[in-house]
Amino acid sequence: MTFRMIRLVVAAAAILAAVPAFALGIDRDDFKTYLETRDALKDERVQKMPEAQRIPKIASVNFKMKGDQLQRILDKVEAEGGEKGVAQKSQEALQGALSATSFKDKLKEVKVDTGSPHVVTYIKWVADEANVEAEAALLALKAGAADKVTSTFFLWAVDAAGNDLWRAKIGADRTQRIKEDRIADWAKTRYVRLFEIDKDNRG
Repeated sequence: MTFRMIRLVVAAAAILAAVPAFALGIDRDDFKTYLETRDALKDERVQKMPEAQRIPKIASVNFKMKGDQLQRILDKVEAEGGEKGVAQKSQEALQGALSATSFKDKLKEVKVDTGSPHVVTYIKWVADEANVEAEAALLALKAGAADKVTSTFFLWAVDAAGNDLWRAKIGADRTQRIKEDRIADWAKTRYVRLFEIDKDNRG
């Protein structure tokens, strides 16, 4: 093996090493289409069709696309391990991203629920009561950047004893509007408006 070839092999290995093992080759729309197709295949009317007609029919009626287009999307998701594989890889991506922050020892739970086409991810952490909004904004920002299939993030802040402090939802698209260098200034004014607050038990 020549020196030049050795350098190319090393460079290729470095590129592969830089890509996380949990990185997904699909996006939210792919996964949503996959789950909606899964549900459609359970429909009694679809079950009565010859098997070869089911995917083309679902593609045409549900997604306004051709059968082979839908099949390629299904194959991509299956290559990621289907519903369970995508959930696991997304969860690993989130845990990796959030553990690389100051929240590493504060995270209590990270769970990706892929039970419906609208994927919800739950993030529970031990919060500083005085800075819940800032911590939630940072968690939402990091989670939104790390995950490709979640539609809604549900953030759940608790105190050291496990008591509820604050719960809120934020759409994945809204996380992109958070700028990390402005969290300290805008968390309690502008960024808190991005959340739909379900509960605030703080005094």
